Amino acid sequence: MKKKLIAAAVVSAFAAPVAFAQTAPANVTIYGSLQMEVFSQSGDGANGNPDYNRRNAVSSPGVFFVGFRGQESLGGGLNAIWQIEQGAGGDGTGTTNTWGGRNTFIGLSGGFGRVFAGIFDSPYKRVMGINNTPMMRIGLTGPQGINAIMNNGDTSGSASQTNVRVNPTTGVVEATTVANATAFSRRTANSLNYESPSFGGFTVAAQYGANEGRVATGAGANPSLYSLSGTYRGGPFAVGLGWQQHKEFRGVGLDDSSYVVSASWTSGPFLIQGAYSKFMYETGPAGDLKRDNWLIGGAYAVGNHRFRLNYQQANDTKGATGAIGAGSTAIGNVGVFNGSGTDTGAKIWSVNYGYLLSKRTEVYAFYSNLNNDANGRTNFAGSAALTGVTGGGLRGMDSDIFGVGIAHTF
Repeated sequence: MKKKLIAAAVVSAFAAPVAFAQTAPANVTIYGSLQMEVFSQSGDGANGNPDYNRRNAVSSPGVFFVGFRGQESLGGGLNAIWQIEQGAGGDGTGTTNTWGGRNTFIGLSGGFGRVFAGIFDSPYKRVMGINNTPMMRIGLTGPQGINAIMNNGDTSGSASQTNVRVNPTTGVVEATTVANATAFSRRTANSLNYESPSFGGFTVAAQYGANEGRVATGAGANPSLYSLSGTYRGGPFAVGLGWQQHKEFRGVGLDDSSYVVSASWTSGPFLIQGAYSKFMYETGPAGDLKRDNWLIGGAYAVGNHRFRLNYQQANDTKGATGAIGAGSTAIGNVGVFNGSGTDTGAKIWSVNYGYLLSKRTEVYAFYSNLNNDANGRTNFAGSAALTGVTGGGLRGMDSDIFGVGIAHTF
């Protein structure tokens, strides 16, 4: 008799998950994006630096992930909303065992909009990606990405990596809890978010990144993030304005900010896009170190064929260039040489041809070229960044990449 009871218990234990799966709510959605590229890259040194050996790479350009999202009606127009999104490295690198490493949250929605807490792309970042439609397919990272110039680096991950430094003035050990403190395209951990409902196509969004990384006692960095955006989508137009401030990401008393404007227009088979961003990095009493950046691009669709072109430019650094020291120095990709911002700009242009195998699957080929001015120190972002090339080795460097890729969404 005891054996029969044990057997029944075992069967019930294994059957329970199956029964749960069969009765799971219908408003749960599984979604994802899979993209892989194979490319070849080389770099041309300048200012006495050597050329960099051509390398071949197999890489997933920051858009290899799977997610689950859903909602539950609570009555009276109120809903519980949630999402769990996890990145993956299709090339075997960049993976993590922590679930929810990408946009993951829980919150409430209703006539007031959405309020949620978790890890999520900043409103600023979402403005920068407003034109990244399947027709354009020019993402944030990788050799065709816009992070290197328009956002000053690549921080597609969260702001959860702890970087410890000693304040040179006070000697206090500081934990800034930010990954790549100079970049403005951020997926912010420990964040509180609000998104408004649509008012005739216009929406606003706000985000606060909590100061969980504040030094426990005494003087030290007190890092937090504030980001706002307003976007409009209507007919053939999409336009957005974003602002973001980093409080003490780079150290005590150093508050950096940036704003961005991005827009696109679609007419039949044509898409035209443009964007402008401005960085302002505090250097202390000397004021702000500044850089202006812009891009223009377009796409043409005929049948299953997609033809794409994108050009970006970083202008010379201005403002308090002498405040961060002489020599080949920089804040992220914002270069300064011998206390001057002369010839510190950079340009990236990319061409892309895609062919749709279905509504969800595309194969494509591309070529991208990075050209630094004589004192420019811009590197590609993501997997396309030339590794091991740092400091003065980047000054004036050029790089080119050509390759093929495949992308699928579900």
